[in-house]
Amino acid sequence: MAQARRARRRQPVFVSAWKPKQRPLLTLSDQGAPVTIEPGLFGIGGRDRSWNAHAENFISANRPQLAALDVRPELAAETHEIALRLCPGGTVGAIPLRTPDTRKVAGGVVVRPRFGWDGIGPLLQQIGWVASPRVLEMPLVPGSAREVPPWVLAGPVLQRLASLLREIRKGFRMHEEVRQAPRGQILWQRYVTEQMSRGAFHQVPCRFPELGPDALLRAYLRWGLERVHRSLVPYAVIDLIARRLSEQAEGLLNSLKDTSARAPDRRTLDQLMRGVGLPSAVLQRGLQALGWIVDERGLAGAAETNGLAWALPMHELFERWVEHVACIWAREFGGEVLTGRSDETVVPIEWDRGAHGSLRSLVPDLVVRHQDHVYVIDAKYKGHFQEFDDARWLALSKELRNEHRHDLHQVLAYASLFGGAEITAILVYPMFERTWSRLAEVGRTVIQASLSGAGRPIRLALAGVPVRLPEGVSVATVARTLDALRASETLAGEAA
Repeated sequence: MAQARRARRRQPVFVSAWKPKQRPLLTLSDQGAPVTIEPGLFGIGGRDRSWNAHAENFISANRPQLAALDVRPELAAETHEIALRLCPGGTVGAIPLRTPDTRKVAGGVVVRPRFGWDGIGPLLQQIGWVASPRVLEMPLVPGSAREVPPWVLAGPVLQRLASLLREIRKGFRMHEEVRQAPRGQILWQRYVTEQMSRGAFHQVPCRFPELGPDALLRAYLRWGLERVHRSLVPYAVIDLIARRLSEQAEGLLNSLKDTSARAPDRRTLDQLMRGVGLPSAVLQRGLQALGWIVDERGLAGAAETNGLAWALPMHELFERWVEHVACIWAREFGGEVLTGRSDETVVPIEWDRGAHGSLRSLVPDLVVRHQDHVYVIDAKYKGHFQEFDDARWLALSKELRNEHRHDLHQVLAYASLFGGAEITAILVYPMFERTWSRLAEVGRTVIQASLSGAGRPIRLALAGVPVRLPEGVSVATVARTLDALRASETLAGEAA
């Protein structure tokens, strides 16, 4: 028996492998329902394991992050304790969350687009990533890399690197330097006249090719493109956008096949930022993208689960989408498109006295001019339009008094700023593809009303455009549905 006990003592004791504690990641939908946060997720302990004594500290610790993602904290009184909820706004992205006591990162929030990642992915490609996610100067978001498709950040990074590649020049540069050890071509004339004449026989002026800033940037770009391409390849089989972006990365790498990849460092990138004579916007955006990859901050790096903090206001994305559709529509009849983002539609407000806190100007999103007709377009990314069916869309005029009074007043104020024989004020709202397809079949994606004032007719229109293109439908097809807005213009032309 003693021998058996000794044998048992000699047996190895196996312990379970240590696993890191999973930090909570809350997922919300933009303009969707609020999510209640359980206190235990963020280490609230002690006798009172509720938000009663910790809610204000939690909000204070996370106020900058929540504001960056347009998420509103909300306190609600329940029977025995306070409930803390997060109400999403119209911005998608990812942010870290800190504990109320130690202020350490203990979790994160991801706000997903209500139209789905596969809905905004093709849209971003259609508009050329001009409305791209903005990377926030915040810690990594635990677990967000599993919730956010890789192309969300790889797309704008590729766009920045491609722009930088188009701007830089090719080749080495010839560099002249006085050296103690000869290199390349010795400049004998300078050596005789400048060095030998003063007895500096050991200083030799030389000319030699050097990897200049342009070639150096190309080497850095190849390295960055290889890293991004490598991060997209595993998803290319199952994700269409990842496949298209990986093909784009391959094309850019082919244009750099004569260049060897070279990994940059932060110091060199900062020096290039200060010393290379490239357009500042292109240079800054390109080098910033390379910096993200160098830091391995969850983009094309070693991180498998943690991702960058970023934000993308959906109203900006929708405005660019409406602009893209409007430009294709106006091109068919020779209309001139003016955009608010380019300050082409800005109308300043001149106050007779100083009004520092008041509105200084009015800026419609889009203005389309054609002959004596003016179309003033205001894009509205509103959630309550997404599920309208045929009947409710046609009966919308009854709801304008309640839900859309502000939108109507705004677009009519914009319309009053422009002169023309006829003014059409248009509010454009997003729709799910199934709703838009059903209405497009019967020609009801646009409804109109007439107004008269100041001796000229004003038409008011509500238009819906799909955020995700239905299968077999092109952008040009969506643009052609706006032809209903030109009915009166066409009739006037035929009468003339």
